Amino acid sequence: MSLRGEGEDQPAYGESDEENGVGIGIGTQGDFEFVDAQGVESTVGTGNEGEESVHVGATNCGDGNETVPEEGVVVNEGASEGRDAAGETEIVESDSEQEVEDIATNTMVDPTASWPGFHPPNIPRDELHSESDVEDDSDDLSSLDGDVLDEEHKGKRRQFVKKDYHEFNPNHDMDEPKFTPGMIFASGDVFKRAIRAYVVKHRREVKFAKNDPNRVRAVCKAHNCKWFVFASWLDDKKTFKVKSMSDEEHTCAMSFKNSFVNSKMMAEKYVNQFRANPAWNYEGMNQQLRTDTNVDAYLWQYYRAYENPYFKRLYVCLEALKCGWKAGCRPIVGLDGCFIKGHHRGKLLTAVGVDHNNQMYPIAYASVESECGETWRWFLELLGQDLGINHSHGISWVTDKHKGLIDAIAELFPKSEHRHCVKHLHNNFKVQHKELMLKQLMWAAAKSTTSQGRVNTCFNFSLIVFQCNFEQQMHVIRGENQAAYQWLAEKDPTNWTRAHMKEFPKCDMLCNNMCEAFNSAIVQARDKPVITLMEMVRNYLMSRMAKKRKELKKWNHPIGPKMMRYLKKVKLASSCCNPRFCGGKSYQVRCFDSEQYVVDLETHSCACRKWQLIGIPCMHAFSCINLMNLDVYDFVHPFYKKEAYLAAYSPIIHGINGPNMWAKTKNRPVQCPQFKKQRGRPKKARKLQSDEMRSGGENKVEEKLHCGEMQQVRSGRP
Repeated sequence: MSLRGEGEDQPAYGESDEENGVGIGIGTQGDFEFVDAQGVESTVGTGNEGEESVHVGATNCGDGNETVPEEGVVVNEGASEGRDAAGETEIVESDSEQEVEDIATNTMVDPTASWPGFHPPNIPRDELHSESDVEDDSDDLSSLDGDVLDEEHKGKRRQFVKKDYHEFNPNHDMDEPKFTPGMIFASGDVFKRAIRAYVVKHRREVKFAKNDPNRVRAVCKAHNCKWFVFASWLDDKKTFKVKSMSDEEHTCAMSFKNSFVNSKMMAEKYVNQFRANPAWNYEGMNQQLRTDTNVDAYLWQYYRAYENPYFKRLYVCLEALKCGWKAGCRPIVGLDGCFIKGHHRGKLLTAVGVDHNNQMYPIAYASVESECGETWRWFLELLGQDLGINHSHGISWVTDKHKGLIDAIAELFPKSEHRHCVKHLHNNFKVQHKELMLKQLMWAAAKSTTSQGRVNTCFNFSLIVFQCNFEQQMHVIRGENQAAYQWLAEKDPTNWTRAHMKEFPKCDMLCNNMCEAFNSAIVQARDKPVITLMEMVRNYLMSRMAKKRKELKKWNHPIGPKMMRYLKKVKLASSCCNPRFCGGKSYQVRCFDSEQYVVDLETHSCACRKWQLIGIPCMHAFSCINLMNLDVYDFVHPFYKKEAYLAAYSPIIHGINGPNMWAKTKNRPVQCPQFKKQRGRPKKARKLQSDEMRSGGENKVEEKLHCGEMQQVRSGRP
């Protein structure tokens, strides 16, 4: 085969076949046909005798001179040694041969691509010679010449796999959308966006004949045009799929007035231009729009597209709170949302931690339009970046049962511990089970600190409440009410029981009281406009940080006042424990209620798990510490020490100047959030549960009112 000399140039073949005018076809014998931009026609395939052959013919070289090889180029290779039937190989010197080789080596052929209008012939396998078939599983089509074919691929057949569908990628396919039968879209909104982009690109008038969450049908508005595309929802794949479409393209004329070219479309398309050049006038935008879509915009559409943006969301995480939480707080965060009760309604999402004195430690907050999965996912993404949560193993979340929040945590922090507020869980539980005994049994099961143990049915109810065994508590609930037991058994115990909690947060809180306390502290700010609301919250947090630093100077003990009160209760309860020394730092403690536990002072552990859960010695461990005359503060976790408390509250939230001294920007002013007035009288007070306390200290208990004359009974409130 001829080789190109050193002075000869390589033919310029690009990566794309369409750019260089290379056509590809397949003959009836399974041959490939190449037609390059210069008219060179080539065929590569299997011959009748099982050889791989290359046939070249030139019709026009592009310079007006017709070139035809004298006898063409035919290369026949045997199955094993590269020889023909006569045992000889015929090589004809020709420049066209090198061009065919260049085509074969530089033209990338995608065997998985679908070729419109091409239907491969149905050739039985026995008609093809098995020795000449080639199979190449590699994505690199290096050469079709048998001389450079790898030995491992000789004698195999190349397989072609054709995709039966095409996935629409909005990031790449939205500029020039094309529709094919079987194409799938991520959602119906993406499909409709693709239809609008197609209409604007091709200047056609299209409408949605059907438009609902499960099916969308787009048809041409012209009466003589039969173009349409129909897509529907697939439940098994959770995608939108093109089920049917017209075989013909548009037969109507192009339109220079398009209903899809509106102010919303222009605002989305040219949002970057508006932000980069706020002085972009109507003439400049209209010229750009005419260049892109060949459609003129009205002046009122320009002003609508240029309309000042509306406020949507605002996230705040002060540097002092962020650094303080990282420096000394326990790795547990409560999440909750509360109403903004001003004229422009919305929700305030909050993230609150727990400090070393078991008090709230606000971390971040955000004003959003509503509490849903999208807003919680947006809030948690920003919160995770600020707190540096690279992996989700060392963090615990305490939330209510909001479905969007549960899904967002499972998606963003799949390995983290997720606790559900038992108070909210009981509110759902008491809808079907209102008995007081079931309420107490449920809370006793949640407070149990050990998961397994002997189930003793000899205890009465008054003793069962104070047992530590979760299985024993559930056994009592099943004996009391089978339906209540089944309701609780369906819940994951790792979400609501201390017996299944992880020990690293050193916090055994069952309720999301820290978020409730923060929402109550800023209740006066929640009916103000957004800027005023954020300023009032910042001022409250700035004053609170300074107040906590002053309180730290009054501490008389290495731990906080609340923890000291807790230790006094533990000391009093330890009087009913009888410790026995086992050896080393191990002890056996027997209580007056015949319960017996093993305590290890070296590992700071007790069989009841209370010490491991909160980091403060339980009554069993306290009795052992008193027996050895040791200092109890040495066995308290560092999370509760004064040094950690100072590290959390030492950062300062600095003051800022008033609005009249704020810097002026060239950005367009942000309008108030869009507000949809609700029906009826606006409500500011939250609906209380039947067992919640009113502001006056009374429970919300309904009583029956009797009419003295008619003796009728109706329900009312005291």
